[in-house]
Parts: sequence; C-alpha cells; structure tokens
Amino acid sequence: MSSILDQIQLNYQTLSKTEKKVADYVLTYNEELLNIHIKELAHQIDVSVATITRFCRKIGGASSFVEFKILLRDAVKVQEVTEDVINSVHQFYESVINSTNSLSNLSIFQRACQWILEAKRIHAYGLGGSSGLSAEELKLRLSRMGLTIDTHKDSHAMIIASSFLTEEDLVIAISSSGQTKEIIDASELAKRKNAKVISISNYSETPPLANLSDLMLYTASIKPYLAQGFLNSQLSILYVLDVLSILLTNHQDTMKTYQHTLHALDEYKKI
Repeated sequence: MSSILDQIQLNYQTLSKTEKKVADYVLTYNEELLNIHIKELAHQIDVSVATITRFCRKIGGASSFVEFKILLRDAVKVQEVTEDVINSVHQFYESVINSTNSLSNLSIFQRACQWILEAKRIHAYGLGGSSGLSAEELKLRLSRMGLTIDTHKDSHAMIIASSFLTEEDLVIAISSSGQTKEIIDASELAKRKNAKVISISNYSETPPLANLSDLMLYTASIKPYLAQGFLNSQLSILYVLDVLSILLTNHQDTMKTYQHTLHALDEYKKI
C-alpha cells in the first residue's frame, strides 16, 4: 500500500495551483508539519484554511487536517539525531525505492521495452552530472544487449541529435526535475521529427517534460530528504533502469547477445 507521501506524488497533477503549494510544502517539510496548526500552515504558505482542508480530502481521503497528519505520521519515520549514518542511509534508500515502486506500472514498463526493441536507434539524453551518468549507464546496458544507442549530455549534442531523428528513432530523456530546459528543448524537437519520447522523471515535477512525452516512467522525489545532506538524486532512476534491464533480458535475442558480450569479456580477461 502506498503512503500518503506517495499519494501526493501520484495525484499531484490533479491538484489546483494553490493545492500544489500545500503539496510542495508537505513533500519538503513533512516532519515539521506533524506539529503545526492548520492556521499556521495557511499563513506560512499563503493559502486559505479551506484550501488545506480540500487538499487533505483529495489526498488519502482525510476528512480533516488532523486526520491527514495522522496518516502523515505513519508515512514519516521521525528519526532521532544519531551517529548511525549507515542506518540513516539504509532508511533513505528503502524509502525512495518503496516510493518509486508504488509509482511504477508493469504494463508501462513493458511498452517501453517494446519501443526500445523496435527502435532503429535509441538516444539517451541526460544533462551533465548525475543525469548524464544515468544516461551513460543506460547506454552501457543496452549496447551489451546488441541495441544501437547513443548518449548525449550537453545541449548542443542533444539538439544536433534531435535534428536528425525520424519516426524510427526513440529518445529516452532523463531528468530528475523534469524542468531541465535543455532536455525539454531537445525533446520538443524530437517530437517535431516524429520520434517517440520516453521520459524518466519525478512525478511531482514533470509537467513540461510530460507534455512532450509519449510515455512516462515515474520516479520518487527526494525533496523530503535534501536537508539531510548529499544524497543520490539518481537512486530512483537507477531503480527504473534496473526494471527495464531485467524486462529486456527476458527477451531471447537480447539475453543471447548479453551472454555473448559476457563471454567476450571473460575471454579478453584471459589474454
């Protein structure tokens, strides 16, 4: 069963503009919210009490703000200050993976795999840093299955690649925020060239990218954990890549090719 925080992400696009302000606050400051009065919250984020009550009814079917906080308390593991960093990281990973799992739909993943197998050429877009590394990881995996894939990690490379796309090509756009201008611009050009676009992004952040995508693979937002320090924003994206990889290797041809590359690498190590 998905938690109230997962439900916020799942239903984010159905919320009004003012309700999204409540959702954004809850996702970012959920622990502090447990001890706040509804009037204080309304003042802090500049919305009406009625807006907060309406939000609570939409999310989880809570009849009041108090009931909503009870559901939130069940979802938030309030941790005491501790030196057990290993356990803290474990809890973070577990929470992000569980949230991403609740946002996942097997039939959507299966369709994405079918498009990957049918594409003449695959292009993975991920701007610089962490998203770029995820795009490179995807390239490594798919190329070892015998699939033709290129990775593009800067704005010029993405635009150039998109300008040559056809309806036989597939773009996989990776952006944790879903707001990356370079990814959006390149995806928009890809759509004008009639290429299919699959996006991997946080559900609550995706409107611009979602509007350009034929298929969305949603990931959990790490906003609730950002205050804790340096955390891997790509963790939920790697989870998505793992699901795709396993589904793809269920196909006889891709598994055969993958095993062939493993054998080739083993032989190379013996030289």
